[in-house]
Amino acid sequence: MATPLALENVDSCENWLPRRVMSAWRIGGIVHGLEGWKEHECGNSISNIHKVWEATLQRGFQPLSLPNESKF
Repeated sequence: MATPLALENVDSCENWLPRRVMSAWRIGGIVHGLEGWKEHECGNSISNIHKVWEATLQRGFQPLSLPNESKF
């Protein structure tokens, strides 16, 4: 996912990602902390994906647009 422009001093977190792009699992951890959520996914406990997705978008993270490589 692309990081918000307000997020400063960001390169990629992994050397295979472009600048200002982070893996969803890293962004999930950041949003978890920013939202102040106390529950943790472990065992059979899973967060509400819609709640997490909406919070992620509200925090300014955006899905990447990838070029269509289909040649049909």
